[in-house]
Amino acid sequence: MYHRVVRVQHDPWGIAVDPEFFEEQIDYVKRHRSVMSMDELVQQLNRKTLPADAVAITFDDGYRDNLIQARPVLVRHGVPACMFLTTGYVDRNVPFWWDELAAMILASRHSMHCEQVCGVETILLDWPALDAPAAATNSWRAWDEPLTARQRAYVAIWRILQRLPEEERNATMDSLRLRFEAIPDPVAMPMTAHEVRSFLEGELMALGAHSVTHSPLTSLNRLESRREIALSGQQCRILAGERVHGFAYPHGDMNSEVQGDVEALGFSWACSTEGAWLDRDQLNLYALPRIAVPNAPLRTFIGLMRA
Repeated sequence: MYHRVVRVQHDPWGIAVDPEFFEEQIDYVKRHRSVMSMDELVQQLNRKTLPADAVAITFDDGYRDNLIQARPVLVRHGVPACMFLTTGYVDRNVPFWWDELAAMILASRHSMHCEQVCGVETILLDWPALDAPAAATNSWRAWDEPLTARQRAYVAIWRILQRLPEEERNATMDSLRLRFEAIPDPVAMPMTAHEVRSFLEGELMALGAHSVTHSPLTSLNRLESRREIALSGQQCRILAGERVHGFAYPHGDMNSEVQGDVEALGFSWACSTEGAWLDRDQLNLYALPRIAVPNAPLRTFIGLMRA
């Protein structure tokens, strides 16, 4: 499981892999594993013919760097991949909210002394211009203990925004934009429809659905959740010009009811974010596990592949 292939300064969720590491990883997979598309992997799972060393490559969200940085490497090595697209961001020309939030708060070098309303909660924003050495803040991850007041505020706001209704989330982001100046990185933007089609050119790349707004599906009511699943599938089919077989749960968030809806709405399989290898004897096609690839040298990647 990949998200981004790009070098970034602030990566609180560890979703970016440096381009040189990605090249090494794809080269290794091509030379040492049976690499295949997700559709072929699922077909062989069903037929019970899947090789023990099978690997499929996926990307979540639909970042522009997937087209600019990742696709040329995949094509050069002849490695297929599936990109799970968050369709509500296509052609909007705005960053994904979690990236914009990180750019606003973590990359800010201004002091802050105020309160921020997020839904029904209020978060204190109170820190000096520089509250920690740059090296410490650049390597910090959101699942670790915050080192600074800025990091504590980022995590608190992220947790609230993740589960807010889309309209309230957008209102909070608009309010934050009035407080912070964040210059968007063009490579960090979601793809346009034209870029999605460019990514899909040829036979190697495939498209999967990843909801419309990237909201955790279990935080929505049943009707809203089904709409997110169905509409993202419809939009992906229009972009791909063919049936889209796969779905990936935003934030890996799902339950048996959501899995059943994904199946009922026409998808053949779905990916979770459970960090595990496939168990070919205990198989749920609507909760396929994936290994999140770290931003690490090849030796670390090889150790992960051999685990």
